[in-house]
Amino acid sequence: MVLFNYAFAKPGGNGAQNLAEVKCSIKMNNQSLEQVFDQIHKQTKYSFVCVDRNGFLQKQISLNETNSNLEQVLNKIASAVPFTYSTLSNKIILKPLEKLAAVQVPRIIKGHVTDMDNMSIPGVSVLIKGTNTGTVTNQEGDFSIKADDGAVLVFKSIGYQVKEVSVGEASAYQIQLMEDSKALSEVVVTALGIKKERAKLGYVVQEVQGENLVKAREPNIINSLTGRVAGLNITNSTDLFQDPGISLRGRKPLVVIDGIPDQSADLYRVNADDVESVTVLKGANASALYGSIGQNGAIMITTKRGKGKDLSIDVNSSTQIQPSFIRIPEVQTEYGAGFKGKYTYVDGSGGGPEGSGWIWGPKLDQPDPSTASGFFETPQFNSPRNPVTGQLVPLPFLSRGKNNVKDFFQTGLITSNNISITQSGEKGAFRASASHIYQKGIVPNTDLNNTSFNVSGNYKLSDAFTLDARLNYNRQYTKNFPETGYGPTNYLYNLILWTGADVSVEDLRDYWVPGKEGNQQRNYNTSYYNNPYFQAYEYLRGYDKDNT
Repeated sequence: MVLFNYAFAKPGGNGAQNLAEVKCSIKMNNQSLEQVFDQIHKQTKYSFVCVDRNGFLQKQISLNETNSNLEQVLNKIASAVPFTYSTLSNKIILKPLEKLAAVQVPRIIKGHVTDMDNMSIPGVSVLIKGTNTGTVTNQEGDFSIKADDGAVLVFKSIGYQVKEVSVGEASAYQIQLMEDSKALSEVVVTALGIKKERAKLGYVVQEVQGENLVKAREPNIINSLTGRVAGLNITNSTDLFQDPGISLRGRKPLVVIDGIPDQSADLYRVNADDVESVTVLKGANASALYGSIGQNGAIMITTKRGKGKDLSIDVNSSTQIQPSFIRIPEVQTEYGAGFKGKYTYVDGSGGGPEGSGWIWGPKLDQPDPSTASGFFETPQFNSPRNPVTGQLVPLPFLSRGKNNVKDFFQTGLITSNNISITQSGEKGAFRASASHIYQKGIVPNTDLNNTSFNVSGNYKLSDAFTLDARLNYNRQYTKNFPETGYGPTNYLYNLILWTGADVSVEDLRDYWVPGKEGNQQRNYNTSYYNNPYFQAYEYLRGYDKDNT
């Protein structure tokens, strides 16, 4: 293996420098040589080149060299793991000594992870104990990892007990994990709303009470099951009112609402305040309840019914603050729009001296004592025109748009309100509820609304016959929702990749060209991209759906 530590390391000047004159402080505990050399590179101008055939860079050492120099640090490392080195410009060439040829080379360990019913478990974390090296099992429960003999593999998955396995001579392992569920109710709801004792069930079942689903609300009730059920993986969707991906032991389960199987259920119409419990039926035996459509297991949602002899009115209200993006890709802000160091705004078409959309133009914030501003100046999209010549007046080429994402996106808000009326008697029970969820988007002028009405009741006609009925109406609507797909209408994609730091989104708030309101949007580029404020307030995308 050949290691080049940071191919884009900055040049180190003319000629080699005495390593004893290069300051370097390292304090690391049980870290690989690769991590140590990476830390040295971050402190100095030197990058490392090494031909590693025998696991040299994976050797672990501990260092405590503070207020030291690079020569002393390298000699200290060499005393623990013998090697020689030479310098070439800003590179240090490492050559491990021959006696390291006997260093153990990690081998590939494969395996298969199942539960106690021999059902494959996807998404299990497999980590080499004491290191950061690991992998996860695929949809079939298989894994592959490089490990030394004697290494300890740690298997972790939500809802299962942690298991450790030592690597021996074998290259393939069969791993079984035991469930480690929290205390569950002894009585669960099965098909058609029938209640049975857990001990009498012939299949694996796990239940989540409805009260746990409203503590940290999600727009979709299934999202609230994330991390609560062993073997259940939820993949959230960024698209409006799109149900998340549901995988139970690697396969898509059946969704059942109040005993009625629904293979295309719109889960947004189920309000968390109306849910009594969610029961997850696992194993092929669960298909006995619903036939072949339930062969992959089932997620049963049971809604609340009236209870208590006295009339009861419950009101539930909550508000959540939704911040902007957790993590944003880092892009360079040292250079502005243009190509090969040149940029001149002409007409917004993007061609010619405008750089065809590239963000590799002149360097931003570049001093120029010959201009009135003291910085390099060039015509830009917001340049005024000289009243005499009609030409665009050059403006300072500054990094005014470094914080475009922060300046454009706003803090979101999710409010949920629910009111319910319940009462029951000897013969029957009644419950009615109304709910409304409002979500203010992080994109200006976007929001979502989800309104539900639910009426349910049952009446005991005789000891052998009970009538049960439920009526639900749900409406999902918005006047405008943001687009999340790949393309120029994606706000984050536009601001991160195609808007240089020379353009401030604050300068785009007035999105109409003066004198051409309603006909021509104002933007730094009028051929490829939309002004984000024009898109938010003029390119409206409504949505309206009724469910009963």
